[in-house]
Amino acid sequence: MRDWTRSMVATAAMVGASTVCLLPASPARAQQGPAAEDLDALKRKVEEVISQNEELRRRVRELEEAMSKRGPAPADPAAAGEPPKAPASQAATTPPSEPLKTAKGSAIQLGGAIEMEGGARRSFRSVRSSDLALGTAEFDFEADVIDWGKAELSLEWNSAGDKITVGEALITLAKPSKLPVYLKTGRGVVPFGISTGTTVAARLEESLTITGPLTIEVFETKEDYAQLGVHAYGFNAGVYTYNGSTDNNVRGKQLEHYGFTVSYAQKTDLVSFDVGVDWIDSVFDSNGLTDAFPELVTRPRRAYTPGIAGRVRVGMWGFSLVGEYNGATRQANFTRDLNENLVPVRTRPEAWQVELGYTGRIFDVRPYGAFSYSETSGLRAGFPKKRILGAVGTWLSDNMRVVLEYANEVDYSKVAEGTGRDSDAMTLRLTYEW
Repeated sequence: MRDWTRSMVATAAMVGASTVCLLPASPARAQQGPAAEDLDALKRKVEEVISQNEELRRRVRELEEAMSKRGPAPADPAAAGEPPKAPASQAATTPPSEPLKTAKGSAIQLGGAIEMEGGARRSFRSVRSSDLALGTAEFDFEADVIDWGKAELSLEWNSAGDKITVGEALITLAKPSKLPVYLKTGRGVVPFGISTGTTVAARLEESLTITGPLTIEVFETKEDYAQLGVHAYGFNAGVYTYNGSTDNNVRGKQLEHYGFTVSYAQKTDLVSFDVGVDWIDSVFDSNGLTDAFPELVTRPRRAYTPGIAGRVRVGMWGFSLVGEYNGATRQANFTRDLNENLVPVRTRPEAWQVELGYTGRIFDVRPYGAFSYSETSGLRAGFPKKRILGAVGTWLSDNMRVVLEYANEVDYSKVAEGTGRDSDAMTLRLTYEW
């Protein structure tokens, strides 16, 4: 454009110069003929050419200024050795070279969390301690390669063994828009009672306190399981089978444990609630009870102790109320070796909890507070009798929160193999989740 404009200016200048050169000869020609008016017409044309020349010069200056502001023109892709870009219509139909994408976005979604804790404690034996430690380091994966199935994987750092373990690995096959039936299988927490799950994201969503209630500590059951269920219009019902720790020790390991869950949940702008009932064929398959009562891991099948759980969660105007009961449906009898003496033991483990919380918003900060009370029954050493929790904290952002918690626990009496004393703990935790 710049070269063409300059050539036009040069051409106009040449025309003007040649016209001016003809002017001296004009009077001679005027003397030879009566075309005096031709001289006036020629003068007018010269004036027009000069005017057009000035206009072209002005336009050239404007174009040069505009191009200098825009910068150098992009190089030809072919000259630079790059493949030419496809037209917009062609690019829309060309298959991408990257992994497949779903309607939700990326086919592979990554997440994780880090929790740092500092605190001071006084044990049941009146031993005082304090520390600053990494509480959790977790990395989460979620794959949505197909629209009718997804996979979830959570890897956790185990502080006890200083190693990475699998916290959760689940495959879910479902397409709610076509069919309300789903299949979930893998390793995770089976649906019995309120559980914070195995990932930090689940814990942040379910609980406002650092320490979980005794219902979770006693009855949370993490297993390899398969669940078939139906989820529609707020209703959720499912039946599952799982690999339990308890075994009849008669015909080898068998896949014979099972349970079911039924719940109904709704959420509106004003109120949300969740009500559910669960049943499991062996409560002593829970993580806590397996460790506390190893004598019940191997026993005849007819002696398995079923359990039932009921829960309700309500939220309104920033307030939340949680109530839960978990317990065995009948008593378990066994013999325990205490100091080389066989002692008959009868137990029917139970636990219940209630939690009241509030979450507000001040500008971009969301402060919150919670009070939790939980209690157990029919349990011995290894679990507290009562647990009281009070927590205050704030969400610094959607991904970060800091919370301070006070915990008081009361142990079982000496007759029930406890100490009959209480303990205290203050804990400050900073959590960053992505």
